[in-house]
Amino acid sequence: MRYIGRKNLQCKCCKAYKYNAPAFDWYSMLDDDFIGTICQKCAVRELFGSNYRNSKRYKEWIKEIK
Repeated sequence: MRYIGRKNLQCKCCKAYKYNAPAFDWYSMLDDDFIGTICQKCAVRELFGSNYRNSKRYKEWIKEIK
């Protein structure tokens, strides 16, 4: 997962239209193929699962983005 900035996009994961939202390039973990561009909500779910607020890695990741 790679942060690419704020963009207007249609998320490849949830199919929602997002305007001026943080966007991420989504790559496959097995063979590093590009899958698509996703929103921050889907990126958090893919990286940390549904219980992400208790994760130390999540807090570090948020600081890194900002």
